[in-house]
Amino acid sequence: MKELSAVTVLALHALHAMMLKATPVSVPDIARSSGSESKGIRSILARLQREGLVRSRRGRGFILARSPAEITLQEIIRAVGDARPPAAPCGGDFEACDSRASCILAPLCRNAESGFQETLRAFTLAELRRSPLDLPNCVAAPGAEARK
Repeated sequence: MKELSAVTVLALHALHAMMLKATPVSVPDIARSSGSESKGIRSILARLQREGLVRSRRGRGFILARSPAEITLQEIIRAVGDARPPAAPCGGDFEACDSRASCILAPLCRNAESGFQETLRAFTLAELRRSPLDLPNCVAAPGAEARK
């Protein structure tokens, strides 16, 4: 299983806040609810805006640019540039693996990567709709420091 970076988790948090609020969400609002610094949030929001996932309401904050059901986790990961390989000895990139033809785990790696990509395509922001905004995110959870 690939781990999501702190940047991806913060992007999800910001998008989640926008989905749940009826009004634009400001950088200070996201900073308060996520416990993150405004500078990092601005950078993430700029990337999300460049990729067409959010829109800025000048002086008021940010809103989703599309329906939550149309925003996939795969798009969010791509937007924030979180192309980290899975935590596996080979890096988990089946297509780039030099020994994939002779590796005993090749079918597993191929299926795992395919399944992971399918999950990213299928999981939308709307699936977080019932999650309250005040839940801790996994970056702030105990033990998260070791995963950064």
